[in-house]
Amino acid sequence: MNSALNIIKIILLAFIAVALTIVLIVLLNGKIKIKGIDLYEKTELVYENNFTEEISNLNIITTNNDVKIEEKEVEAIEVRIYDRKDAKPEAYVENNTLYINNKDEVRIGFSFGINGSSRIVITVPKNTTYNLDVEGTSSDIDSLINLKDVNINVVSGDINLKDSLDTVIKTTSGDVELGTTNKLSINTKSGDVDINSVNSKLTIEVISGDININKVNLTKDSTIKTISGDVTIGTTNRIYVDAHTVSGDIKVNTNDRKSDYELKINTTSGDIKVNN
Repeated sequence: MNSALNIIKIILLAFIAVALTIVLIVLLNGKIKIKGIDLYEKTELVYENNFTEEISNLNIITTNNDVKIEEKEVEAIEVRIYDRKDAKPEAYVENNTLYINNKDEVRIGFSFGINGSSRIVITVPKNTTYNLDVEGTSSDIDSLINLKDVNINVVSGDINLKDSLDTVIKTTSGDVELGTTNKLSINTKSGDVDINSVNSKLTIEVISGDININKVNLTKDSTIKTISGDVTIGTTNRIYVDAHTVSGDIKVNTNDRKSDYELKINTTSGDIKVNN
């Protein structure tokens, strides 16, 4: 019996060794990259340009680049892209929209930042605002400026936004942090949601993750749904909170059944607290 088990162990170890060897060969050939770790090339500045045209919209399509939007004392929008030296990004302006496209092969793994992550850095003049549209596969989005309407669709990545008008976010995995927005729609499978304030309407659907909103001022009926996670809301205007949970506690400090606006909160496993 021990001999048979040893043979099975040897076969399994041999299989694992072959699989790891294949993966290593593919990595070395550059067909699959690990985000933040490039086994044969370092991340470097591959694109840099200034745009003096009149721009109202930022449209970004990327596979693996993190995106950072910042403001400085500059006269024009500056775009810098850091990636492998064989990357072929493009950027151009059309119909008041700055298009940035840097699609790449899919990378797997974790970001340890050995050679610096591949990223798109957009620097805009101070006191300017734009509509933002981002489509990505594995991308963190970090906006340090106030935005107009926002539409973000990424598979994996954390999203950190300052203030915006109407905001739509779709992601499979990643945390979402947002300042103040008017109309908000978030759909994520896994990740925590942290919002400072919502001033009109909100629709949030999360499978696994906590939801925290500091301030709510609703002018339309709204909904929050989560399978696993706590929901915590701070101050609200006069609204009716219709809260339900299968496993968890519910606490609503003030509830106005005569209000014109209703906030429905449903969770399968998690506490619901409205500290208004």
